[in-house]
Amino acid sequence: MDILTNSFSKFCSLPPTCIVGVTAAVGFINYYFMFAVKAPRIHCKEGEFKNFIRQNVPIINEKYWPTMWCFEARFQSVLASLIRSFVVPPAPYTREIFKLKDGGEVALDWLEPMKRPNDMYDATILFLPGLTGDSKCEYVRATSLAVQKSGFRIVVFNYRGIGGIELKTPRTYSANNIDDLTEVVCHIKSKYPNTILGGIGVSMGGLLLGSFLQSNEQHVHKYFSATMLISVPWNLIATTQNIEKPYLNRFLCTYLAKCLCNLVENSSNMLSSSSHKWDYNQVIKSKTIREFDSNYTIKLFEHESVDEYYKLASLHDKLDRIRVPCLCLNAADDPFCLESDLPLESADSIENVAILVTVKGGHIGFLEGIWPFTNNNEFMFRIIDQYFSSIFKNNNYKKYDG
Repeated sequence: MDILTNSFSKFCSLPPTCIVGVTAAVGFINYYFMFAVKAPRIHCKEGEFKNFIRQNVPIINEKYWPTMWCFEARFQSVLASLIRSFVVPPAPYTREIFKLKDGGEVALDWLEPMKRPNDMYDATILFLPGLTGDSKCEYVRATSLAVQKSGFRIVVFNYRGIGGIELKTPRTYSANNIDDLTEVVCHIKSKYPNTILGGIGVSMGGLLLGSFLQSNEQHVHKYFSATMLISVPWNLIATTQNIEKPYLNRFLCTYLAKCLCNLVENSSNMLSSSSHKWDYNQVIKSKTIREFDSNYTIKLFEHESVDEYYKLASLHDKLDRIRVPCLCLNAADDPFCLESDLPLESADSIENVAILVTVKGGHIGFLEGIWPFTNNNEFMFRIIDQYFSSIFKNNNYKKYDG
């Protein structure tokens, strides 16, 4: 007791700034261990698929340790991008220019597997990047290299006007128009008719992949056998409200809107004609994603309103239309998609769709460990490896195909 009393007395005799600093540090550490370090929650109807995930994706049974000094959602989201841009090496893609039926062109960037396990069938994973992402983006390169290392072929779909390919027609892309994706999928299956096709969609790419999974094309032909959706903004109306809040979220929104405007400006030769349904000068002045979609996207794809477009592109109320085994990964603190926006109740009632939720992780962040400046065994990539390695093995995906 005397030791505690003496220690307390010595602590109180410290300068006020030291007392405040020590108290803050202790409080921060307590918060981190009590509220930030937790195992992911899995939301899926009790049954075979949920048990399969528990048994074959063992990382979900471990605690996720977000990087202590940058686990704030927006900080982690930005820092993850910066760190990967420095530590992830270039991916040695083989580029294919794919001509679309209407005269447009997209770039498909391929990586063949380093080594395919003896008990693994030929498998190809189609990667759909986020809103303005392409195959050279840091998270796309990192995922591509991780998938290649796992023994799978990967092909990155660079949308129209993305990836250094000029527009050949006055048309770009949206979060729910699957015309181009359908042509790409058919091309992959014609090129590798015996391959098992998997899909990874990140952020907006997840919305696009989700739109395809609920289409007649998928239901009839069953192109995809297993998929993953990562950091998907499930409810776009809620997402636009989230990212327009001041100040940090608004900054992210403004940055992405500027990137979209730059894409249009870079294709001004195709998109600036006065004969188009949109006003080019108004489009390139858009300050938010919602403004950009209102000025351009809904006019290009003939939606009646932005809200109609967002409702059609959202997936939060359409999980029951996905009939292949689908593993999803979201962080509860994602500034684009808050925990309250996740369709967890729907997932709890569906047998073939599972949503993993980490307490921290931000948007396409999921950094972990004290020193995340390596590209070895990141949390997100370990989940990708464990899931596809197990779901493709012995045709396990066929057991959970609705």
